[in-house]
Amino acid sequence: MKKLYLLLIILILLMVEVNLYNYNGFDFNSNKIEFEGAKFDLPDNFNITNESKNTISLYDKSNNITINITHLNDNVSIKTYFQKALKDNFTVGNETQKIDDINVYVTYRETNYTNSTQLFFEKDNTNYRMWILNYDNKNDYSSKIAAEIITSLRPANQGYIG
Repeated sequence: MKKLYLLLIILILLMVEVNLYNYNGFDFNSNKIEFEGAKFDLPDNFNITNESKNTISLYDKSNNITINITHLNDNVSIKTYFQKALKDNFTVGNETQKIDDINVYVTYRETNYTNSTQLFFEKDNTNYRMWILNYDNKNDYSSKIAAEIITSLRPANQGYIG
């Protein structure tokens, strides 16, 4: 009889967990972050340090990298944002890349304190800017993380496979 009660309690807890997941999208075994109607995988070693209405900040303490992701105005073209960034005095270079079949417009900036990279892109009819502050010049690592975020980014109401 005790085993039957234990089984009943486990089934009830399982139902509660499933209902919580269906209600708010929270997966107890997931590293997905919801932000401004979108969700993406939180990269390993990163923590959320700040979240405002349209910007989320992530920080990797071990590599001293900050990533700010901003949902930009969707009524302004992504190329317009890119052109404005090119006019900044600190911008030292730019390029266009393809990540996951998405055009990503990239500017590189240098100051006395940090190297930074701005990535402007549109995915699923939403404009984003990802600003990577790379204090220790770990450019290959930060590029890999940016690609992971862009690839995993999708509307919050769209499911994941796998």
